[in-house]
Amino acid sequence: MHERSGVEVRLRQAATLPDMLAASFDAFEVIRFLARGNEDRVPGLFAAFMTAADAAVDGREAVTAAPSLPSGGGGGTGGLPVAPDADVGEIADDMAALAVLLGERLGYAATLSTIPDDQAACEDAAQAAWRICQLMARGHDDTRLR
Repeated sequence: MHERSGVEVRLRQAATLPDMLAASFDAFEVIRFLARGNEDRVPGLFAAFMTAADAAVDGREAVTAAPSLPSGGGGGTGGLPVAPDADVGEIADDMAALAVLLGERLGYAATLSTIPDDQAACEDAAQAAWRICQLMARGHDDTRLR
C-alpha cells in the first residue's frame, strides 16, 4: 500500500520530536482509515477492526496532547485508496506492521523527550499502537486474526 509506505518512511526518517509526532498522527489516521474501511468485509472480524479503529483514535488523541506537535497536526494522509479486492488478512498485516513501527518509534521518542507532557503523550500513543498490533497480528501457526 503506497500511502502506508510513505508514512512508514516519514516515521523512520523523523529526526526531531515534532517530526515524529506529526508522522505518528498521520500513521494513526492511516490505521483508523484502514480499520474503518474494512470493518464490514468479514463479519467475524468486525469487532477487531472496530477496536483497532478506536485504538488508532486513542493514539492520535494522545499525540495531539503533546506540546511539541506542530500546529495543524500531521501532514495529511490523502485519500488512501484501498482496492476493493484487497485481501483483508494482508490489510491487517499492514496495520500490524505499521503499529509495531509506531510503538517502537514513540517508545524511543518518550525516552528522549525532556518535556514531561511530551513523554506522557508518546507513552500513551505507543500503548495504543501496541493494542493495534495485538488486535491485528496473526498467530505464527495460523491465519486468523486475534
